Amino acid sequence: MTQYYSNTKEDYVNINDMHHQHVWYAFKKLCDRLEELGICEHLWEDDYKPLKRDANSKMVFKLENEVSRLKEQINRMYKDQKHIGHRYVFSNIPNTEEGRQTVHKLKKWLNKDTYNMRVRGQYLDKTKLSEGESWRTYDDGQPLSKSKCIRLYIDKKKESA
Repeated sequence: MTQYYSNTKEDYVNINDMHHQHVWYAFKKLCDRLEELGICEHLWEDDYKPLKRDANSKMVFKLENEVSRLKEQINRMYKDQKHIGHRYVFSNIPNTEEGRQTVHKLKKWLNKDTYNMRVRGQYLDKTKLSEGESWRTYDDGQPLSKSKCIRLYIDKKKESA
């Protein structure tokens, strides 16, 4: 049961080809429908004891197994989306011509299909501040022109549906 009927596409879609958010929505719709039909109120209880085996209980058992499998698949997909460690990979790059050229080359050679690169200023250079300016002027981070160093953030792009 890896096929899901999409009302918008009016066709079956393989769950493995769906974006994880759409899988969550499909899972939610499935759970709502099961509740509505009263098929598996006991599914989420810890003290669940299986019913005697008849044709209906076998179908419920299969359904419970499928829901458990889908839940595991969603958990695996969610774990794949997590970022581990810091997202900034370069710091203390001097804000000099050589440093800016290095950043430019890294940007040029970055795999843009998979990653995004953000360039931010690091360490406020007080000699470059105008009259009345301080670190409070730049509460969201100072511009590169007022920074001693450069920091690079490289983020993995999320999968799109």
